[in-house]
Amino acid sequence: MARRQIDRRTFLKQAGVGAVGLAASGAAFNTGDDVGLAGATPDVAPSAELRVSDPAEVRVLQFTDLHFFCVDKLRGRLKDLKSVQVMKRLVDLTAPQLVAVTGDLWHNDPSGRGEEFMRFGVEQCESLGAPWLFTWGNHDRMADYAVGHEAVTAAKHSLYRGGSTGGNYVVRIATSAGEPAWDLICLNSVKLGLGEEQRAYLRGLAAERGKQARPAPPSFALFHIPIRQYLDIWDSGAASGVKRESVAYHDEDGTTFPLFKDLAVRACFCGHDHVNDYAAPLEGVELVYGRATGYGGYGAAVLDKGAKLITLNCETGAYSWDTILPDGARWHPKAGERVGQSA
Repeated sequence: MARRQIDRRTFLKQAGVGAVGLAASGAAFNTGDDVGLAGATPDVAPSAELRVSDPAEVRVLQFTDLHFFCVDKLRGRLKDLKSVQVMKRLVDLTAPQLVAVTGDLWHNDPSGRGEEFMRFGVEQCESLGAPWLFTWGNHDRMADYAVGHEAVTAAKHSLYRGGSTGGNYVVRIATSAGEPAWDLICLNSVKLGLGEEQRAYLRGLAAERGKQARPAPPSFALFHIPIRQYLDIWDSGAASGVKRESVAYHDEDGTTFPLFKDLAVRACFCGHDHVNDYAAPLEGVELVYGRATGYGGYGAAVLDKGAKLITLNCETGAYSWDTILPDGARWHPKAGERVGQSA
């Protein structure tokens, strides 16, 4: 892979964000309000249920970083149309029971156009014809987030239920008889990563589960911005895959990970860093990067756009994942396969 590395600052400047809000360290780069925040968290975590006919094989297709309207010109619109075509192509290839959109569906709120951009993105997700969930990304910005919560909740095939909890909720996969099979914990990593609001939500979820008579099913956590341990697994040499840019965990300080362990989360799936696609287990939790999907965002010249196909066997608790590309190729890094920068 003789491809040049990418610079996130260059992408932000080209996308019209500019240097305002860029920290000297390069870690924090967002401006504006926190993303997707809403009112107080209720006592019981909101959830949606997806019943499947064959729990022995449940396919979840993860899209991330579509960045619709990143460039609002002809070139940008052509890139967006290509992203839409790729989404539909990947759905056709994999026939997923669930599509997971893990953030940066659209790009910012220039001149108050965030709602327009959001509605376009939602329409594309609806058109796929499959149930879908959504986690907020740092670029999913709007003037009025209540409008966004309502629109995404009301969309066709949507399982989003985060309107009352600032974008944090659970999608439960169940058998056709309604037996719990797998939980997907969906978190809003706002503009600078998972923080105390999300940790409070996770502690509340753990307390709620502790009151239940039966144990919770296996769980995944899905969110946009990686936690700090994604850097640790690469630096330790444990991770396999591709790392072409620094891990932008921003203000997340590593204290979310123990809460995932407390909830017996099996794996975390994130996005945000467009040219990273690697994974490793850490203390019983696998940390996995999704493959960036959208051509409006940076990185296509560095790492092919695609998606992550996650396959669950809810009867045995086993799961697997592969990166899948629009031409149908599938890739899973071999143990010890490491391509990219060291820091």
